[in-house]
Amino acid sequence: MPLYRATLRALGAVVLLASALACGGKKSGDTATAATTITVSGTVTYSRVPLATDANGVPTGLVDSTVAANLKSMPARYAKIRVYQRNDQLNPDGVTKSTAWTLVSSKDDSTYTDANGAYAVTVAKDKPLMVELLSTFDGGGTPVNLIGDPAGINSTVPQSTRLRYAMRKAVDGTAPSGDPTPSALPAGDSVVNFTVGLSDAWWLVDPTLISGYLMGPEGAHPVLETSLSGRTTGTGSRVLAIGDTVASYRNTFGTATPGGVLDLHYAPGVSEPRGSFVEFDHSVYPLAFDYLRQTFHYFGSIQGGPTNDDAWDEGVILPLIARGALYASGSGRTFSIPRAPLFPVGAALADLSPDMARIEGLAGAMAADVLKSPYLADTQGTGLAAPVTDIRDLSGLTSAQITPYAAPALRALAWEIILKANSLTSPGTSTDWAKIDPLAAARLFLAPGRTNSDGLRDSEPLNIYSQVARLKESKTAAEPVDLAAIFTDSTLGALTTPFGMPWPRPTTGPLASFVVNWGTDPNALTTPLAPFTLSMAKAVLVRGSYPNRSEDEVFYSGFNLSADRRYVIGVSISPALAAGSEVDLDLPYIDRSFAFTGAGGTTEALTLPAYRTPPAYHPVRVRLKSPGAIQPDVIVTVSFTPSL
Repeated sequence: MPLYRATLRALGAVVLLASALACGGKKSGDTATAATTITVSGTVTYSRVPLATDANGVPTGLVDSTVAANLKSMPARYAKIRVYQRNDQLNPDGVTKSTAWTLVSSKDDSTYTDANGAYAVTVAKDKPLMVELLSTFDGGGTPVNLIGDPAGINSTVPQSTRLRYAMRKAVDGTAPSGDPTPSALPAGDSVVNFTVGLSDAWWLVDPTLISGYLMGPEGAHPVLETSLSGRTTGTGSRVLAIGDTVASYRNTFGTATPGGVLDLHYAPGVSEPRGSFVEFDHSVYPLAFDYLRQTFHYFGSIQGGPTNDDAWDEGVILPLIARGALYASGSGRTFSIPRAPLFPVGAALADLSPDMARIEGLAGAMAADVLKSPYLADTQGTGLAAPVTDIRDLSGLTSAQITPYAAPALRALAWEIILKANSLTSPGTSTDWAKIDPLAAARLFLAPGRTNSDGLRDSEPLNIYSQVARLKESKTAAEPVDLAAIFTDSTLGALTTPFGMPWPRPTTGPLASFVVNWGTDPNALTTPLAPFTLSMAKAVLVRGSYPNRSEDEVFYSGFNLSADRRYVIGVSISPALAAGSEVDLDLPYIDRSFAFTGAGGTTEALTLPAYRTPPAYHPVRVRLKSPGAIQPDVIVTVSFTPSL
């Protein structure tokens, strides 16, 4: 036994010596990682066609893109980089065969370029590899995918396999024409840059990777062996321009999605009748369901038609992104908003419900804050109310319409707040506007905490008053200015009053609250609730239908419960509704909605819980819906009748 142990010790010494020699005599704290991996790094840039302006800062269209000196080289921020390595197999006959491409396992199987367009990925050094630039962008923790499906948003392909744009290079920087899988064996740390010009071609690829295989409409096929639709032309740097506009928004407001993954469709020659838009109602596009992750994506479309291409138009794209973020900030609140803002970007909408006025008004101002200009331009088409929209312009409103219910008034007010937050005197000049720090007034546009004093619920739906009140909050370490010191009550009063929004907020009258208080434990047998009127007198027609989001089409109320109560809820409608119209009663906290037609009716008996320490608050939203025709005014009476 002693001899056996000695032999083991001697053998161990030999192994240790051999190991030390192989590692070049490294110290015990070193690892072999550096010898088996390399770093692939680089930058991604693109050529942008800038917006031209006159001496007053008014956009005049895009610069002449045929003049190379007019173009700007820009970093492509937060774009997805994926690295693939080829697995080669030595067959018994001595022939080496490529068996599959696999995605290098990095964070989320990928990395994103940073704010300077730079990236770096650590990979094994002993396999041929390829670097892919994919049209997926980090929207602030949630991706924004630019979909290149030639059929656009109405494609019949499921969400998971809709084609995206990709460029690919071997590790030595080569990208032979017609080769979808360029590869080379890296010699060591490597630099692979992508410089994307105006008309450079992209591959259209299925982005889904499952155990080394892509799953597409034709079934499983080896990763990157083929491109399902070949190359596409005419997109060039437009792909990255769209993603970089999303990055500009994200840098100011943090998150550039509507609360989930956003799939924007953009294909050469494809424009939708709705123009550039984002749809927030998942039921409109059932194929938006992601079967891999069992969740819905939000679908949107960017116009790519030959006479109306919005890829360069930040004045079109930024309001779309802003509306989505504003929509997301209202989801899950006490008075969560109806499914979808449906209005065209830039439309001069007055007389909206207060929560919709907040979304439609502030979205344009958020775009202006990022652009450092009150002008939003649609350089080719009519995605905006005009080729150039001045968000300060209230000429489309009557004096009676300049209220907290008017999106243009809120948009113009927000611009004045942006100037004031940046210590600029209104109206300023384009030279002044260039000094704007978009972060200075960013807080104005972000949703506040729960607005009721208990901190557990909102006192009313989010509206312009709840947003302006944010200016009174204490400065955070991340903010460049102390807004509370700037926006005293007297300063706010001078700013807001011309826009129909008296400050401090009135304590009585219609602007004191946008919610009617129905008290505690409503009981139709003892204290009937007061009737109210729903009216389409201020409704607007949008693309052939009525969204039913105007000021008098929506009624907000709420009540407290001292204990669990079982009720039959009744809705009486007078006169009876015409065919095609209904009144919806929503109870957001129990996620129930009831539709009533004709003269109304009642629900089945249901229990409303006192889910927290009583009294528990239940918000109520009642809405007139008549998308096809103007419904005459109706008087509505809601009743809560106790049931055993």
